[in-house]
Amino acid sequence: MATPLEIIGWVFIGIIALAVLIGVVMGLVNIGDARRYLKIRRM
Repeated sequence: MATPLEIIGWVFIGIIALAVLIGVVMGLVNIGDARRYLKIRRM
């Protein structure tokens, strides 16, 4: 049986992991948009 403290710890780790994942995805999308924008500007 997990203690409430352990549960809070796992929830916290899950939230941090999710935030990092979202940040990475947003970063990749933004880099893709920036590349596309630079290509358009070069023309």
